[in-house]
Amino acid sequence: MRPNSDTALLLGLSRILIDEKWYDAPYVKRFTDLSLLVRTDTLKRLKPEEIIPGYTQPDISRGASMTRHGLTPEYRKRVGDFVVWDARTNAPRAITRDDVGDRLTEKGIDPVLEGRFTAKTVDGKSVEVMPLFEAYKIHLKDYDLDTVHEITHAPKELIRRLARDIATIKPVAIHIGEGINHWFHATLVNRAAYLPLMLTGNVGVMGSGCHTWAGNYKAALFQGSEETGPGFKGWVAEDPFNPNLDPAADGKTIRERGYAYEEEVGYWAHGDKPLIVDTPRYGRKVFTGTTHMPTPTKVMWVTNVNLINNAKWVYELIKNVNPNVELIISTDIEMTASCEYSDIVLAANSWVEMERYEVTASCSNPFLQIWKGGIKPVYDTRDDQLILAQMAAKLGELLNDRRFADYWKFSLEGKTEVYIQRLLDSSTTARGYKVSDILAGKYGEPGVALMLFRTYPREPFWEQVTESLPFYTPTGRLQAYNDEPEIIQYGENFIVHREGPEATPYLPNAIVSTNPLIRP
Repeated sequence: MRPNSDTALLLGLSRILIDEKWYDAPYVKRFTDLSLLVRTDTLKRLKPEEIIPGYTQPDISRGASMTRHGLTPEYRKRVGDFVVWDARTNAPRAITRDDVGDRLTEKGIDPVLEGRFTAKTVDGKSVEVMPLFEAYKIHLKDYDLDTVHEITHAPKELIRRLARDIATIKPVAIHIGEGINHWFHATLVNRAAYLPLMLTGNVGVMGSGCHTWAGNYKAALFQGSEETGPGFKGWVAEDPFNPNLDPAADGKTIRERGYAYEEEVGYWAHGDKPLIVDTPRYGRKVFTGTTHMPTPTKVMWVTNVNLINNAKWVYELIKNVNPNVELIISTDIEMTASCEYSDIVLAANSWVEMERYEVTASCSNPFLQIWKGGIKPVYDTRDDQLILAQMAAKLGELLNDRRFADYWKFSLEGKTEVYIQRLLDSSTTARGYKVSDILAGKYGEPGVALMLFRTYPREPFWEQVTESLPFYTPTGRLQAYNDEPEIIQYGENFIVHREGPEATPYLPNAIVSTNPLIRP
């Protein structure tokens, strides 16, 4: 396939599934947003209060959104409720975020997926509405087999065979890794990977799902909670002004506080400066956003990540952006492209050379692993955590401030298992485990245990489908549509292929769509 064309392939597969009626209609109605009504004038989801005089939001304080997801009354009001067109009454019906799966069935609602309807608003206007499934039929007209072949260079017969396989084989899983999910428009390809799975009921079913392999996927598995403590954040963002120096401290007691002001590395290819455009429709528009506004980068130090390999528009980064950074340091186990363009390279131990204990887990399986290497380092290398710790200690020495070394106390003492135990203590998926027990083989092979998920094999969203719980989205459903104002302005309310800048003969950033419901 041609680089950066995966979104087009996935949209083409979705069109075939719909055209051939190879989709799971009950699943689509019960667990996805494709049954929700959208207004064709505003491109926003239709809200009950827009068509029902005096509408008040039902009390869902005892539902899963509030009791299990932690939805606050303020956010509940902000998210609001939604509308479907009910086949049984041939009229619009309001539903809440909790009305998924069996909860929807219990209400006696059967949403339609196709058709265009007229809804009367409370101020007397008539507006056209349609289910998102119908809107996607319009949208996917651009992704016919010939067009997808032209964009992707994939053989037509293989595209069609893949669509048939997804429709007829159960279960189906899609794994995407540090390649296609790091393209220039990565959010779109990640959303696109879910669409054929949503249509065929392949999310939340044993052996199914979309699994993203990226460098820090393990971080998401060590989730904290009010009951357990900070989880992964306590591991990476313990308050540097209040570090806990007790080796026996429960991880739940660790105080976390993030002081860093994060910048989105994906914007660096735009010259390490905000992306500001004078647009014909919206005037002067700051696309970078206020939450990750960049400042000129003076020093860049990366550990175990090849930023140049992951870069979007790598030529711009290498030739024009990075030369303006005063110091670039890379810590890695191999000579990557990022190392080649660094001022200093700090060589780290590989996994089999680790001299102190490390912990990891994976996005696709339930195994928790704690280990250290089995061989002596072949060269003059050190554990990557020790490299950071010793650098901090040296800074403290130069500045005559003991707190630098205190923050890395147990790493400098060769006792990384103290930090690992705190991580286990404060994570919902590991609390109750002891590092010493795992290393001793109490749960099987020494160094291995099962993460505390509810299923084995591990199946993300099993609870949502089996127990009819809302998904972790604003609608409580698997979402193929986003109606946030900025997303509509960007022309990405629908999942759409946008041409990337790498090795393309076409116009970069072009939105491949004639959909009248896309209005950037």
